[in-house]
Amino acid sequence: MLKKLFNKKVHLVSLIVIVHLLFSYYYIPKYWSAFFGSVLIVVLSYLTWKNKFIYWTGFRLNSKEIVLTAILATVFLAGSFFLIKTIAKSNNIQVQQGNFKDILHTFFYSLNEEIIMGAMLLKGIKHRWTNLEDWKISVGVALIFSIIHFVFFKWIFLNSGNLNLTILFSLFCVGILRNNLILKTGHLGYSWAIHFGWVFPMLGCWHLNKTQENYLTDFERFDLYLGNYTTAVIIAFLTISSFLIFSKKTIFS
Repeated sequence: MLKKLFNKKVHLVSLIVIVHLLFSYYYIPKYWSAFFGSVLIVVLSYLTWKNKFIYWTGFRLNSKEIVLTAILATVFLAGSFFLIKTIAKSNNIQVQQGNFKDILHTFFYSLNEEIIMGAMLLKGIKHRWTNLEDWKISVGVALIFSIIHFVFFKWIFLNSGNLNLTILFSLFCVGILRNNLILKTGHLGYSWAIHFGWVFPMLGCWHLNKTQENYLTDFERFDLYLGNYTTAVIIAFLTISSFLIFSKKTIFS
C-alpha cells in the first residue's frame, strides 16, 4: 500500500515538472500559457499532497509577508530597470517597455520556476535528508540551477550559446540568494519578488540594438546583463548579505 502511494506521488510530481517545462517557456506560444501552467501545477499539487499542498508549493504567506513581497518586488523592479537601462545605454541598446501580455507571462513563468526549482525542490531535499545543513542545500541547489541554465542555452533553447563564467557566477549567486530566502522563511514570496523584479526588465521587455537595428535574443540579454561585472558584484553582495538572514532575526524572518 505504501509503495503504491509512493509511486502515485512520484508520478504526480513528475507530471508537475513536465507541466512546468511545457507551459512556462513559450513552447506553447501563447501569452497565457504560463498562467495555465500555474493553474495546472496548483491542481496537481493538491492531488499530490491534499491540504499540505500550500506548504509544498511555498504559498503559505501571512498578510505581513504578502505586503513585504509586494514592496520587495517593487523595489527590485525599480532597481533592475535602472541597472539594465544603464548597461543598455552604454551599449547603444534601447529598452522598450513590455505590454500587459509580457507582464502576465513573466509573472507566472517566474512563479512556476519558484514553485518547482524553489519551494518543492528545497523542501523535498530537506524532507529526504533531514540532517543536511541548510547552507549546503542552498549552495548545492544553486550549483544545479546554474548548470541547468548552461545546459538549456547550450542544447535546448532556440537562442543557443555558451554562457560564460561571469554569467554562471551571477546565476550561482542568485540561486543561493533565492534558496536562502525560501529556506529561512518557508515560503516563496520574497524569492519570487526578486526573481520577477529582475526577469521582467531583462526578458519581459524588448531590447533594441540601435546599431544593428535588431532585437536582442534571450541569450544576448543574458550575456549583456548577467555577464556584466557590475551586475555580478551587486548580486554577490546581496548573496553574501543573505547569509546574515540565517543568523539574525530580520523583518524577513
